[in-house]
Amino acid sequence: MEHESNIDNSSLKFLRKDALERLEWNKITKFLSEYSTSPHTKKHLLQLDPWLENSERDFFFTTTAEMLELTTQGNSLGLESFDLEMFAKPLKRGALLSPLSLFQILIVLKLCYTLQGFFKFEKTRIQRFPKLYELISTLTAQMNLQAKLQKSVDIDGNILSSASPELHSARSRLENAKRRIVEHLEEILRRQEVKNAVQDSVWMLRDGRYVLPVRADRKGDIDGIPRGVSQSGSTVFLEPHALAQQHTHLEKAQSDVEIEEQRIIKELSKDCYLVCDEILNSADILTQLDNISARTRFAGAITGIQPRFLSANEKIKRFSLLEAKHPLFLLEKKNCVPNDLELKPQKEEQISPKIWVLSGPNAGGKTVAMKTVGVTVLMAKAGLFVACEKAEMLDYENIFVELGDRQNREEDLSTFSGHLSQIKKVTEAANESSLILLDEGFVGTDPAIGVAMARATLELFAEKQATVIITTHFSNLKTLADGDSRFYNGSMEFEPHKLLPTYKVLSGIPGQSYAIELAERMGLSKQIIEKARQYYGNESQRMENILRDLQLKRIQIKEELSQQVELSKKLESELKALKHEREKLSELRDDLVDGYRNKLQKRLNAYENRLDIRERQFEKQKESLLQDLKHEYAEKLKSVDSSAEQENTPSPNKFTIDTKETIQKDAAKPQKLSGFEALAGLKLPKKSKTDDKNSFSSLDERAQKFRAPRHMSSRSLLDEARESLELLNDSFDDIEENLEDDIRSLEDLEQNTKAKAKKATSTALSIQAQGRTADHWQVGMKVKSTKFKETGTVLRTADGKGQVECQFGIMKIKIPFHELNESDKQNNKVTKNSFNTNLKIKTKSQTNTQKKVTNVHDSEIPPTLQHSGNTINLRGKTVDEALDKLDVELDKMSRLEVDRVVIIHGHGMGKVKESVRKFLESANYKLKFRGGRQGEGGDGVTIVEFEN
Repeated sequence: MEHESNIDNSSLKFLRKDALERLEWNKITKFLSEYSTSPHTKKHLLQLDPWLENSERDFFFTTTAEMLELTTQGNSLGLESFDLEMFAKPLKRGALLSPLSLFQILIVLKLCYTLQGFFKFEKTRIQRFPKLYELISTLTAQMNLQAKLQKSVDIDGNILSSASPELHSARSRLENAKRRIVEHLEEILRRQEVKNAVQDSVWMLRDGRYVLPVRADRKGDIDGIPRGVSQSGSTVFLEPHALAQQHTHLEKAQSDVEIEEQRIIKELSKDCYLVCDEILNSADILTQLDNISARTRFAGAITGIQPRFLSANEKIKRFSLLEAKHPLFLLEKKNCVPNDLELKPQKEEQISPKIWVLSGPNAGGKTVAMKTVGVTVLMAKAGLFVACEKAEMLDYENIFVELGDRQNREEDLSTFSGHLSQIKKVTEAANESSLILLDEGFVGTDPAIGVAMARATLELFAEKQATVIITTHFSNLKTLADGDSRFYNGSMEFEPHKLLPTYKVLSGIPGQSYAIELAERMGLSKQIIEKARQYYGNESQRMENILRDLQLKRIQIKEELSQQVELSKKLESELKALKHEREKLSELRDDLVDGYRNKLQKRLNAYENRLDIRERQFEKQKESLLQDLKHEYAEKLKSVDSSAEQENTPSPNKFTIDTKETIQKDAAKPQKLSGFEALAGLKLPKKSKTDDKNSFSSLDERAQKFRAPRHMSSRSLLDEARESLELLNDSFDDIEENLEDDIRSLEDLEQNTKAKAKKATSTALSIQAQGRTADHWQVGMKVKSTKFKETGTVLRTADGKGQVECQFGIMKIKIPFHELNESDKQNNKVTKNSFNTNLKIKTKSQTNTQKKVTNVHDSEIPPTLQHSGNTINLRGKTVDEALDKLDVELDKMSRLEVDRVVIIHGHGMGKVKESVRKFLESANYKLKFRGGRQGEGGDGVTIVEFEN
């Protein structure tokens, strides 16, 4: 049921103005205005009316939020102060502007240019701050006029000599004229007759004229014009006739300067008038930005948030202000207790109550809580952020306040009659969009009558669907909420043991006044206290006792709830720590496995490269050795044939024939060697006693030489290869065993991880049951923790956060007191070095059967700077020598983790270059390569890049 208000505009304006005064709105606007920069913005904010249109209010909410985000990022629009009132009216009329007014216009033009550049050079800001960009984009930067003003006026209101060449010339002539006069005066003062006539050997400037201070009795000694007399009459100020012509030049130059200055002011005023609309529009926008900046800084000072307005629906809450604080307490740096101020349905399907009856002890904070609601609604209506964690409210059209003493001797109003006069106006104006604040309503008369009138008035407000907050000490008003859903109780918490208010609002519970207890605490006579309790009555005392017990139980429940919340936070912290630890273990596992794989792969590649080189060397040496054997056998055969011919033996003997046949047979069928084992089994003919010393002995030496290139025997090379393979196999076996151990320990980790939260819960509960507080742990106690295996020692007692400093081994660490156990109890151990059972690893067989990847040519390898640590020089070497050195150096640089390598092979016949690049294609290292570029050595260089 809706009710229309029956009140004229004058009464409504009075009620609004009265509400602003009672809620100290002028103090809010004063603090707000101090955050602005320009004087006209300060004046506007001091007169801020909270009843803004919805569109204007939403505009300020949006722009304040954007500028607040911009400010938190460390950015600022850099607004400067300017005085709009100094130039607005004369600029509109086209009048001459003073130099100070011109400088204010210059500030406006500078700000236009700066703010447009703020978004121009940061395109991302346009999307993030659309409302601010839309506002700033309407500014008009007058670059030509700005440059002209900048060289013409300064902050002190002076016309600069750079304004025009004529002004600069005129001022130069003026200075020259002054200098010549001064020089002439000093020359006159050096004359003896003048020295005797003047009071002091100085010249003076009087009324713009250069004069000499001459004694009155000697004024006839100097030819000049009197320009004044001192107060004592003893000194006459004479202007020498000799300066007459120079004064004429001075006056002429002064006149030229003034004429040129007036011309410049007139010209600049005309230029400004031609763009009058653009300048004034830009000034208004800058004023708007200053307004938004002040609101943003104000929001930062109270840590404010943007409120949300609810639709006018009976079934939703009237207002909900969570962690609300009175802004004046924050701005004046006073202690302020935050409160949840809510008038909303108690259950989902219920209708919201409309009347909030707020009771409690004197000086307990009832009025402050009520004012906090009123001021917060006013700020929201004015488009200001409010001092809450969350704020929702109806969009009230009016706020009416009945607060304080309205006694008026001139109007013959007592306290109660003045109160009734205000209530009458409020009841006429109240409707469903009204918020009414009544402080100690209907006091100052008979309490029984006051209660009756208060109840009747509140029921009328409820019928009109108005929202009402009333503070009271009337017990009968506290019981209205029991049978009427339109009423709702609230009270201010009071500590019964200490008899002190806590300033916390308790919802749903009526409060007692504690008047007798307060009187007792303040030292009132015991006789008065005892009689007061007797007169108060048993029934009333019983009600007070019930309310007191309710408060005690509520405090106890609140403490238990706080403990439960703290325990829940600890458990959440433990769970987060477990998750973080598991993530770290997972990362450690992945890094360790990847490290194993990379190291093994590098080692395998190095060994395969080395084996390939050795095999190639042996093949070459084998071929060379066979050729030498064949040559030696042929020489031996020739020697045998020659001996037979010299003996003229018609038929060769058996030995000759056999030897020849054997040699021919061996020469015809040379022994085939392949691999290391075949080469190791190679046997040379034994040396015969009858043979020449230089025959087979030289053959053995040559064979030995070919078998042991570079100071190593064939057996040594073979042993090195076998040892390398054995070492590789052992590495794979060790890694395989380590990974199997890690896999086995993973199951324990997963089980312990799942159980850790339960163990932490049981530990916290057991500590709570045992009554261990932070003070339980004293210096020197032996303790254990789930984080360490060994027993620790307490070094320092718990700090303010409950952290106990302990030493475990050589490590000193702070641990929450609830995570500690005494040393004689069993710790829960968690195996940390564990891995996921689903980990897929490369086994020995998988590694050995891995297919060899062919390295490719990649022209995208970046330019490489050559230095001694990444260069392999192969110039002047044969193909085999170059490949041997390349293999050794690449292996070295791979182990040293050099990113890119420069191989210098030169051009020559191109064989070394071709062999090097073929070697790189088939090398077991994972790499890319390309030819050199200009500046790197051209095609005489090859660049290699190792891949991870």
